[in-house]
Amino acid sequence: MADNIKDILVDDSVTVQDAAKKITSSCITAIEKNEDASKIEDELHALWSGILTAAEQTPHDRQDKLVQVMQAIKELAPSGDKAKKFVVWGRRRAGMRCPSQEDSEDACVNINAFFARVTAAGVDDFTLYAIWTLREAIEDPAADEIAQKTSPKLLKAASVWFIYAGDSLAKATKEGKQFDGKMAKPGASLRDGAEWRGFCDDRWKVWQQRMSTLKDADLPEETKTLVEKACQGLN
Repeated sequence: MADNIKDILVDDSVTVQDAAKKITSSCITAIEKNEDASKIEDELHALWSGILTAAEQTPHDRQDKLVQVMQAIKELAPSGDKAKKFVVWGRRRAGMRCPSQEDSEDACVNINAFFARVTAAGVDDFTLYAIWTLREAIEDPAADEIAQKTSPKLLKAASVWFIYAGDSLAKATKEGKQFDGKMAKPGASLRDGAEWRGFCDDRWKVWQQRMSTLKDADLPEETKTLVEKACQGLN
């Protein structure tokens, strides 16, 4: 399905609305026909997996149409009880494919950018994913060890969150958005003094300080470029 989605996205003759209908056709058909739950689950899984694979393979600065299609898909949800079967893909399926640092560099950066863009567009809220990526990238290592211990891939993945969803993360910080349990706990280098459970001013300041110091670090050119852009989104 991912290849089909990519083909649709690069075809300028296909509008965003038509692309959304094409991509979700088999899924919505299964719902409209009241297929059994397992059939619908399979279709939802194929839909979400295909979208995520396409996102991984689409450069982060070329995902505009993909995000627009996501918004159009959200608006295609069937009415009434059938809608409940459709919208579930947004959250339950998201949990099946979190950004993974085991991905290739491009895939890791692109998928983080995709979740950032979808969040910024108001399609869905993946701000917890931002915390997970930022925690591993710039909270786990000590401030003076980030450039040496965090891979360029992970620094780029962290950067795209501020580039594409800086306003959304700032809003979550202003609102003091929290998460259950220890899902949003602080990184290893900050656990002695912080009891964070989500977004807060202190965490934002740590991100600002640590990202800012990376501007002068010895990093690959592409990584440094993204870090510098990210710092603009942190101000």
